[in-house]
Amino acid sequence: MAMNITDMPLLGILKERMSWLNARQSVLAQNVANADTPGYTARDLKPVSFEDVLKGATASTQFQGAMTVTDPRHIAATSAHAASYADTDSPDVAANPTGNTVSLEQEMIRVSDTQAEYQAASNLYAKAIDMMKTAIGH
Repeated sequence: MAMNITDMPLLGILKERMSWLNARQSVLAQNVANADTPGYTARDLKPVSFEDVLKGATASTQFQGAMTVTDPRHIAATSAHAASYADTDSPDVAANPTGNTVSLEQEMIRVSDTQAEYQAASNLYAKAIDMMKTAIGH
């Protein structure tokens, strides 16, 4: 049976993480763009739970060796993770006189953290692909 290397659970989890970080970067960019907009409330994405990501990555696997429940004490991987992410109000500071709650300093820290996390996930993804290539002799 042919297996697509990108369908492996580890790679699925890393892809999901990079997708969430990409969506978060967009939300943070909107905050920066609206830093001077009266009445604008800073937003951020709710973190995705590890359990949801694991369920999404394992529920879609189509190859032998996929995670299965072999003991009643195992955690069942049943439903796939939703493709959308929930955003929420996340005021950086108390509203200024115009009602805006965006702090450019806080947003830049979040953008920097998000960028570093994305780079780390991307590096792990590349290392996993390289390891798989080595294992199959390419």
